[in-house]
Amino acid sequence: METEEIARFSVSIPKSLLDEFDKWLRSHGMVNRSEALRQVMRSFIAQSKWEFQEGMVCGTVTIIYDHHRHDAVSEITNIQHKYGDIIVCTTHVHIDHSNCLEAIILLGEIDMIKKFLVDLNSLKGIKEIRTSMVNI
Repeated sequence: METEEIARFSVSIPKSLLDEFDKWLRSHGMVNRSEALRQVMRSFIAQSKWEFQEGMVCGTVTIIYDHHRHDAVSEITNIQHKYGDIIVCTTHVHIDHSNCLEAIILLGEIDMIKKFLVDLNSLKGIKEIRTSMVNI
């Protein structure tokens, strides 16, 4: 049985992010960062595989954003109008004084979903975007 060659690399991240990662490691019983990072990378790649396929998908896009920053609200709304053909519905939640969550349910061709995500990722004020897509 062959063992796969191991590559070593350096990563620069904020200390607070590393502290959170180490906390996550301990809570999941992991003993080292390398194994945890391998698992995180495998999971990220598996969740993103739909992007490299063709056809129809359905799923959700969840956005967390600061509604005080830039013109986040109007820009998100404009993008939603631009992609109205693939948006089934949206739900808006006020998390606190500054932060909002927008859950968007999508149904459409992968190419259009990817264009929608590119447009969303270009906006300022968005703190996080998560996708969950299923091929249909």
